[in-house]
Amino acid sequence: MYRLRPFQFSVRHLFQQLPRITTVLALLLCLLLLHQKINSLTLHQAPGAGSRPARSATYWVTCPNDRPHVQRLITPLPDARYYYSDEYGWFDSSHFDAGNPAKLIEDVETAVSHSGGTITITQSVRGGLTGHTATYRVSGYLPQEQAIAAALGIYMDWSLRFEAWQGGLPRGLFGPLTPFAIEDLPTQYLGFVEDAQQLNRAELFTCYLDEVETADSPPHLWITEPEQGDPIPEIERLTNETFEPLVPTETGWQHVEWPEALQMDALPSSSLTWMFTGEDTWYLNQEIGSDE
Repeated sequence: MYRLRPFQFSVRHLFQQLPRITTVLALLLCLLLLHQKINSLTLHQAPGAGSRPARSATYWVTCPNDRPHVQRLITPLPDARYYYSDEYGWFDSSHFDAGNPAKLIEDVETAVSHSGGTITITQSVRGGLTGHTATYRVSGYLPQEQAIAAALGIYMDWSLRFEAWQGGLPRGLFGPLTPFAIEDLPTQYLGFVEDAQQLNRAELFTCYLDEVETADSPPHLWITEPEQGDPIPEIERLTNETFEPLVPTETGWQHVEWPEALQMDALPSSSLTWMFTGEDTWYLNQEIGSDE
């Protein structure tokens, strides 16, 4: 009986103090919630550029090319399809992940680790009504350190083929201004760089390309002044078959080089690197043919 008294006393004492304990716990919970609320409304430090974990909408970061004490405010990109930069022109947010460059990089690295292999790149259009698939062979002689350069070479080759495929019949009838639009290939290149260098997209723009703003659809037609004696102006379709931005200048449309930090070298096709083997068009997920 003597041994039970301290236990009985502790239980009785606990019940006596229960209201006070509940109050303290409630206050601690309120303080915790308040702290989280304040953190969600204020800016906070974040890891350096290049980290891709989920972050809050607005934060400060030190860009790789800046001095250690210099920080830039990272804000969300516009919630729009098209972005515009005074220096680098237009971007189409629907093309950043065209062909899934992140998966392509992973597939090439896997093929290299297995002494070569076959990979595919697939992209649907018109809400999945039809799509394009290309197949490539990765050489077993390709060294691991060249895997990303090879993936970029494959991605550039596929991007050009995909744009040309979009202009083919009957697809070209429904989107005659779609193939090689001035913003397509530069946006896809930037999407590849984002995945290859493990960059956060908002940080990529803030650190290397400056701020962008919401834009209307990029221009697809260009009207030039008529020559002397010709009353009708000349109308040209604007296209861009390179991976560099195309921007208007006082002397006409000019290509602009990417910042040095975003320039990557692509490994060209050969029997020792990678080779295109074929492409298919499919409708409703059914492949119907192959063009070698």
